[in-house]
Amino acid sequence: MIVRFCRRTLRLGSWVLVTLLVSCGDQSGFVNKDVTPAATAQVGRAASSSDDAVAVASVSTMDPFSGEGSDPAVEVAVGPVPAPVDPIPVVVVPPPPPPPPPPVVIPEPVVIPDPVLIVSTAPVVLTAGQTRPVAVAIDHGNGAGAVPADPSEIAVVSQNPGVVTVTAGPQPGQIVITAVNPGTTQVSVTTGNVTSVIPVQVAPGVPVIRLGVNFEDIPSGGDLDYNDAVFCFSGKFAHDNHSVVSLDEQAVRINVTNRSGCDHDISIAVVDRDGTRRQLPVFRSRTQPVLDMVFHAGSKLDVQMRVANGCLQNTTWVNLGSTVTAQGPNFGRPLVEILNNVCRTTGN
Repeated sequence: MIVRFCRRTLRLGSWVLVTLLVSCGDQSGFVNKDVTPAATAQVGRAASSSDDAVAVASVSTMDPFSGEGSDPAVEVAVGPVPAPVDPIPVVVVPPPPPPPPPPVVIPEPVVIPDPVLIVSTAPVVLTAGQTRPVAVAIDHGNGAGAVPADPSEIAVVSQNPGVVTVTAGPQPGQIVITAVNPGTTQVSVTTGNVTSVIPVQVAPGVPVIRLGVNFEDIPSGGDLDYNDAVFCFSGKFAHDNHSVVSLDEQAVRINVTNRSGCDHDISIAVVDRDGTRRQLPVFRSRTQPVLDMVFHAGSKLDVQMRVANGCLQNTTWVNLGSTVTAQGPNFGRPLVEILNNVCRTTGN
């Protein structure tokens, strides 16, 4: 018996999946002696019409002489043998870092500014019974600007009510300072943590607009005409026959006259509240100069006179408040007469 095997191939593309060896001819009474007598396995390369090479494994489990065995040989296509390929390096790309957290913003604390207290702190100089209104305004820092202070927003105190008292004024944001007795003190105005202080002085005497400071140069036994050296000026002043105090900031022109038979040395100065002394050079009364002097509120006039050139043998300086000290009919009389609206500029 003759058995012929024929090869049927199922091909997908260039890959051979399965090749079956089946009987494709007549059987005769003898066996092709080329058949391997035992189960064999062959692996080779089968050519194809393409350039692909297929590894083929032929497996037979049938004995061709005895016919014993299992199924006819099966040829299995293992597939193309790939050419060796260098491994592709694996590059591990780390994930991008997370974005940084936003910065922590600490809100600025809300600062509420102290109110701005607007009040004149210029010295106030009055005589007893006089009053002075003072305007008080507050800027709360809200953009509205300064507004008159409400009485409920401020505390006003006189440090010495025996010298001055203070009350609310008739106008919004107004306080009124009233002089009681001569002396010095302070009025404080407070809102919140802010305090302003107003210096206050009550000058002795009465207010005058025009006054004359009239000197007598004969200490005893004289005529007391008080026209020997005279200082005449106008302004806002207070006097009490011993002092002349400026009630305001002012520039004053002083006219000096001499109606005496003697000449005199004259020393004149302005003494401010803080003790600053603004002295003019000593001059003679016979020159009869015109003096321009500046007074601040509370400044005092200091003027002195003495007889010059040995006239009357009197070389004693006489100042405001001086009196006759020699025994005689004029003992205790003033040597300087300060008069309201009277300047003794005429002779005997």
